[in-house]
Amino acid sequence: MNPKVRYPAVAEAFYPADALELDRLVAAMLHEQDPPSLSGRKVRALMVPHAGYRYSGRIAAAGYRTLGSLPPLGTAILMGNAHTYLFDGIALDSHESWHSPLGNVPVDAKMNKALLAKAPDLVHELDIAHHSDHILEVQLPFLQRALKSGFSILPLLFGDNSPGVHERAADLLLAVLGKDDLIVVSTDLSHYPCFQDANLIDSSTIEHVVGKDLKALELQEHRLRTMASGELSLYCSPDALKTLLVIANRLGWHAEKLCYCNSGDDPHDDKRAVVGYGTVIFYES
Repeated sequence: MNPKVRYPAVAEAFYPADALELDRLVAAMLHEQDPPSLSGRKVRALMVPHAGYRYSGRIAAAGYRTLGSLPPLGTAILMGNAHTYLFDGIALDSHESWHSPLGNVPVDAKMNKALLAKAPDLVHELDIAHHSDHILEVQLPFLQRALKSGFSILPLLFGDNSPGVHERAADLLLAVLGKDDLIVVSTDLSHYPCFQDANLIDSSTIEHVVGKDLKALELQEHRLRTMASGELSLYCSPDALKTLLVIANRLGWHAEKLCYCNSGDDPHDDKRAVVGYGTVIFYES
């Protein structure tokens, strides 16, 4: 194995490890989606889920389906909150490329270096944070199938940070974001309410995301945690999503909900404790 390559951690568990099977599955999910009319609009960011493809693949595919009309992409900035490793700050990855069964995608070393130089107290290359985490990895096959070749990625995971880290992260990313770059925020929505409650909670969350209303989102988060004694969460990448909303507000991007479901929509899954999945696109006119 090449030490300069980050290899998959969840192939076969979250998506097929066989290249042909994976390619067919992703192509089918993309083909099933009916993209919104994007006349005169350019997609700049996606909010997409990261569960196993069985549960959330079609929801994620709805977002990636909108990228087919884009000009050649520069860098896809992949953001989420870490799920498997505890650390402070923001973790970048030092590998030269990330591998999926569909091939390798280069990491944008220049953007990595720029972020490290701008905030060495906050941003670090921490490969172990990315080693076993699935939330960015599962986005790679969709990008590889939906986009023209030639793009790179910037994997970025938030660790344990102060409540206002999203403002500083937005400043850093705005300083390096190019006109042909894309932001992908990977987050699932409500965790473990019953089926009916998840629909209500997630509908409100998505409404606030589409409205780019950060204050309303934080108020809802506080209210949910208070009512549920901290047992439920609104989403699992709060810093990443809030960073995107700050950027979208500053640049005047618009947002649109594409689709939603939760794990209880699977006829064989438990409706007593579900996870929500939604896709929102952000675009400029």
